[in-house]
Amino acid sequence: MDEMAHAISLYDDRPFFEVALRYGVQKAIVPRAKIIAIEAEAPKGLVQIADTFGSKYLRPEIDLARKRIVNLASLYLLESSEGDLDIAAKMIRDNTFLSLSRGGSGLLKALFALPEYALLGREQKGHVEEFLEIWSLKEGVEAYRKLLDYRRANAIEIEAGFWFGHRLNLNESELQEEDVEALTVVRTALLKFWMGDADQAIENQIAFASLLENIRKQAKSKTKKSAQLFELANAKARLSQLDLPERFSELSVSVLDDIFTRDIPLILDLKISLDRLVFELKERYYICAHEIEDTSDYDAIVSKEWSKLTRGKTDIDSLLTLFLCVALGATPKTSLPEKTAKTLVKKFRTQGWNVSGVVDFIRRVAPHEKQEGLVQDWQGFVEDAQTYLADDWDSDTAGAMRFLAENCHIKPRNGS
Repeated sequence: MDEMAHAISLYDDRPFFEVALRYGVQKAIVPRAKIIAIEAEAPKGLVQIADTFGSKYLRPEIDLARKRIVNLASLYLLESSEGDLDIAAKMIRDNTFLSLSRGGSGLLKALFALPEYALLGREQKGHVEEFLEIWSLKEGVEAYRKLLDYRRANAIEIEAGFWFGHRLNLNESELQEEDVEALTVVRTALLKFWMGDADQAIENQIAFASLLENIRKQAKSKTKKSAQLFELANAKARLSQLDLPERFSELSVSVLDDIFTRDIPLILDLKISLDRLVFELKERYYICAHEIEDTSDYDAIVSKEWSKLTRGKTDIDSLLTLFLCVALGATPKTSLPEKTAKTLVKKFRTQGWNVSGVVDFIRRVAPHEKQEGLVQDWQGFVEDAQTYLADDWDSDTAGAMRFLAENCHIKPRNGS
């Protein structure tokens, strides 16, 4: 095809079918008989399309149908000829107008069938008729090609997600039921593979925190093996050990790039606490169980100061006792003798307490996931405590002590 014809196909804003038809007539590719055939069959196609999307008896629906049928034929010609007017003109010559239109409809149906999202669940699609109604009115091919590339990428990510999930011994049906994001599984498998542990999934947040902590330990090591571990080129070269299907190669390299560009710098930044790090990264990876049955084990890994202060206690009474101590400048404890509690009540009545200081303490020391809930618990406690602890009628502190006994962990005089 000469350069002029190529320029026409790229920059002419008319429907591509019309451009190709005019070109075919000018170049004597499309004979007069074909023009007559198109004029004869077009009305039939218009009525069929108008009846499908509206009414064949209304003039506006017929006008829209004309636009749809030309757009569909144009889409098919553009995709099949790759914009080559000579090829497109010969296609018009050798095929019926309605078959070209059906070809465009087939391309849109194939586009609709591709996954809308890169999720491993069973996708709930709408109706193909609604999709065709919208997309048959779109002119040009740019939007179609953009969406096609996007959905094809989704399909590859989904296929790769199941493949890498199998490497992690993850059950396919469970991944579908949880509607897992495909890339989280791919990213998890590649991170585990990079660390030399590619055969098991991340069981829970405790395991994830341990994995991140192990990466930090590896980074501190001055051995040659450790230095090679953090070389992206070396990590990419090791992908061959996975027997990776060729169709997943580009995606895997891209995800590995993303891990080294975004995640590894965060992991190696020791100014970010392990607790905060888990919070920042956990949504990017597939963790089998986000809920932790024994949070004290998790706290011991990600927040050593919190674990030391709470001594593994997670009940609200013990934690409010700890916060009460912080608010009144006492040594933080999760339980208090009755005598000490009375002393704190008297201190409250004479000096007040540092409510905001407890919030700062929670933000600084408590595991990130617990912070919002703990702040709410503390604020709720403060609202009630202001009434009971500051009661002027409660001269012997009996009312205040009853309140603390109900909301904190106060040891009676007999020590029980």
